[in-house]
Amino acid sequence: MLSAIFLIIGAIALGVVVFVVIHKFPQLANLDIKNLQEEKIYRKKKEIINKRIEENTSLLKKKIMKIFGPLRKALWGKLQLQFRIYVGKIERMLHHEQALKTKLKNEALPVENQEEKLSQLIIEGEQHLNEGNYDQAEERFITAIKNDPKSTSAYRGLGDTYLAKNSVEEARQTYQFLIKMEPDDDNVLVKLAEIAESQGDLEEAIEYYQRAVLVNDSFSPRFYHLSELLLKVGQPQVAKESILQAVELEPQNPKYLDFLIEIAIICGDKPLAIKAYGDLRLVNPENQKLHNLKDRIYKI
Repeated sequence: MLSAIFLIIGAIALGVVVFVVIHKFPQLANLDIKNLQEEKIYRKKKEIINKRIEENTSLLKKKIMKIFGPLRKALWGKLQLQFRIYVGKIERMLHHEQALKTKLKNEALPVENQEEKLSQLIIEGEQHLNEGNYDQAEERFITAIKNDPKSTSAYRGLGDTYLAKNSVEEARQTYQFLIKMEPDDDNVLVKLAEIAESQGDLEEAIEYYQRAVLVNDSFSPRFYHLSELLLKVGQPQVAKESILQAVELEPQNPKYLDFLIEIAIICGDKPLAIKAYGDLRLVNPENQKLHNLKDRIYKI
């Protein structure tokens, strides 16, 4: 690197010499030597030019050495200084990094304390929610989320708080964000289905209920309500499959059996209607609808 610098300096010096010669040459060529013979004129010009070149070159060398001599030492000294500064920076940086690690290790809260703080915020939020203090509950859950943006419990509590405040849109957005974090949270899916239904979007409600029963198929009321919605949107065959799942979970539920008969009649499924009718009569023989249902079944 240093040799390249000196090579550049030498090139600059040579360029300056050439410039001086070219610049001074016209003046030399115009010297008053008309009385000299042609050969003498030529030699005299050459002599004078060479002398001037030597003088200017010598003078220029002195100037260059005067300027660049100290610069050479300065450049080398500067390089040494920069290297020492660089080494010093590295040493200080390593020392600072080590000191920072030690400080953070000493000052950072243990994970147990962080989890305890988060848990306390959620507990307080749930208490305020149960007591109807919705603003305080909201504040606790939001603080919990700030402490841990991945806390599903905090988002769930915040969504429940918005729902309790009747801030339906805020609740829906919170639950939708939560379901991206926990796609298999069937309770949140049901809440989203209920919100969609309350807003008149039955198709969206059906979609959420279907996702919920796929995640957890142990709740018969979900199958029953899903079959009701499917029937409302003109899908009796799918509704029949849904109510059959509800009856399978609670085979002696008269409400489910009654609805199964209704759907079987709509679908024209006489064998299924007859079977469901027999089951209903055994479970609830005093049902006032039995006679009417029987007539409708045999008209299929």
